[in-house]
Amino acid sequence: MAAGGIPAAFLRYPWSLVAAVNYLYLLVLVYAMSDRFRWLRTLWDGKSCITSLASVLVMIIVYGLVRQDGSKDGLAGVLGFTSMSDSWIFNLMLAALMTSLGIRTVAELGRAGQMAGMLRTGRITDFLHNAARTLVHVSVSVLLVSGIFGSGDKVKCRLTARLGEPVGMAADAEGKAVVLPFSVVLEKFTVDGYPPKLFVFDSEEDALSEDFLSVEEEGVKADVAGWFLSADRYLDMAGCMPGDTVYRELEHVGAVPAVYVTAENLSTGERHAGWVSCGSRIFSSSSLALGSGAAVVMPPPEARQFLSRVSVTDKDGNRDVADIRVNHPARYGAWRIYQAGYDVTQGRWSTVSMLECVKDPWYFLVDAALWLMLVSGALMFLSGGVKGTRGKTEDRPDKNMKP
Repeated sequence: MAAGGIPAAFLRYPWSLVAAVNYLYLLVLVYAMSDRFRWLRTLWDGKSCITSLASVLVMIIVYGLVRQDGSKDGLAGVLGFTSMSDSWIFNLMLAALMTSLGIRTVAELGRAGQMAGMLRTGRITDFLHNAARTLVHVSVSVLLVSGIFGSGDKVKCRLTARLGEPVGMAADAEGKAVVLPFSVVLEKFTVDGYPPKLFVFDSEEDALSEDFLSVEEEGVKADVAGWFLSADRYLDMAGCMPGDTVYRELEHVGAVPAVYVTAENLSTGERHAGWVSCGSRIFSSSSLALGSGAAVVMPPPEARQFLSRVSVTDKDGNRDVADIRVNHPARYGAWRIYQAGYDVTQGRWSTVSMLECVKDPWYFLVDAALWLMLVSGALMFLSGGVKGTRGKTEDRPDKNMKP
């Protein structure tokens, strides 16, 4: 168990649900039997909670420091630290934390009557504090249970959508084909880029200047690496015909941003002027030579946001249109379709969009747990506020009062 990963099919529906239900039943059973068998309390007492939490934290630090490439070389590879999510060591420690926390959560839920009594007797601060603590434990327990028992049901695959072509097949990380319960058609793809930037390139050091001139409009100026750069003219979409040195506005596939820039040396007063462009697969790039191996250059503008408008059609012919952006997926039942990439060689003119399809039937539990965590934070805030407004008379008895 120390070497090798957990099989991917170890927990899949319906066995994942069966295992989760039985596991939760065992948590309740252990709590109910703890008074009769005192050794069962060692599974969820303070020492158990602290040691299991500390162990998981150490493993998470290892998780972050070791490259997760699945290599089997060296001690880290043999122990599974290079593929931590599949490592038996990590998952057993995580299961220990989940068990400790789970039984403690059951114990706190079993004291719901006491919390109701606090509310009836007006002990608002105590009620809010206990409710916040219980909700934190419940939310983290739900996150761990859904994450571990739902890991086998999670499907992640990628597809390449081309403009106007329906796609109903995808491939997982191992290259195996995955049949989707729907087909995706790319209707439109757009890229919103950052403004182009002008750098001074030093061929002797083979490096770009740290400073740059961001060209959002005509007339912007900046000091860059000892040169005063001025964007006299800016064309967002332009092209330069072969044999020509002048860029003109062009509404065509492959059009590029172009800037007519004037560069003046701050120490010598030397001046240079000319067109600078990043180029594309159709038009060549151009730079402004400054002498002594220096030149003003424009790297390809960075994409600020790219959007895919897709239509999703299920097997019954029901069609839905959605816009997919980074961190804003489209939803189809238990599936989520994320924007993963595009053809960077074509840039804004790309007719190809890479989409990642993720199926996670347990996601609604994760969503609910995160909302519970948010509610618990609000209760903690309220409990602190209520405690701060009660006053010293209510918090502390008078020294002259007899107990």
